[in-house]
Amino acid sequence: MSTTIAIFGATGPLGKFVLQAIADSPQRRGTVKEIRILTRPQSVDKANTLARQYPMLSITVHPLSYGILPGGEETVTGSKEIEDALRTVDVVLSLVGDDSGLTGRSNDVKHVGLLPGFLAQDGIARAAKKAGVKLFVPSEFGAPTHSMSLDSDNYIVGKRIHHDLLRELELPCLLIYAGMFPEVEPSVTPLPAFTAEDPIPLGSPPFETTRYHVAAYIVELLLHRGVETVANTVHVIRGVRRDIALVSEAGRTEWVPDV
Repeated sequence: MSTTIAIFGATGPLGKFVLQAIADSPQRRGTVKEIRILTRPQSVDKANTLARQYPMLSITVHPLSYGILPGGEETVTGSKEIEDALRTVDVVLSLVGDDSGLTGRSNDVKHVGLLPGFLAQDGIARAAKKAGVKLFVPSEFGAPTHSMSLDSDNYIVGKRIHHDLLRELELPCLLIYAGMFPEVEPSVTPLPAFTAEDPIPLGSPPFETTRYHVAAYIVELLLHRGVETVANTVHVIRGVRRDIALVSEAGRTEWVPDV
């Protein structure tokens, strides 16, 4: 079955890695029919530049004025426009951040669900339901939130609140948790000593970020296991967990296994 995927937030920290993971996937041929990048008008050039990097993928860019109305009203604009853009889409992959640059409003809110990016995600989910989307993947990819109490004072409880909206809409969803989601994950072994006179050369020792692996896991679930199989399921990336000791007896920071 060929799948059409719509991506919100494709130009963000995770988006380009998702496209790369799709391009790298052996399941891509015959499985991915089309990828729609849905982006705000001010990000169209960036989205087009990103799309050109993957000529092997059938990518189209759709500028949409989704966001929060000026003045801070918690009303998502562009819902009909979003609905039209999601017609014939099978999967909506939401990679929006908590703020997403929609209004710059990011202070003095109780939780991320009240930040512009996640308010916009609510509107995206409603439009997806109306458009007949088969699977909605909300922007999670961090610590598990589905078991969190609604009256929690945790800053990310807004993600848990969004789950209730998906249930209310009866919109099948896939929750993916990756735990720690850094740009750079420190090496298990201490880095070489260096001084201002003798710095470590750029890129040495080599290291990689976790983002591609998160993206590859998302793609594996969608393309290999299939949309119907992963609908209304929860998946957690599990690996080696470590805690960082404050200072060891040797006087240097060390990583120790969390067992």
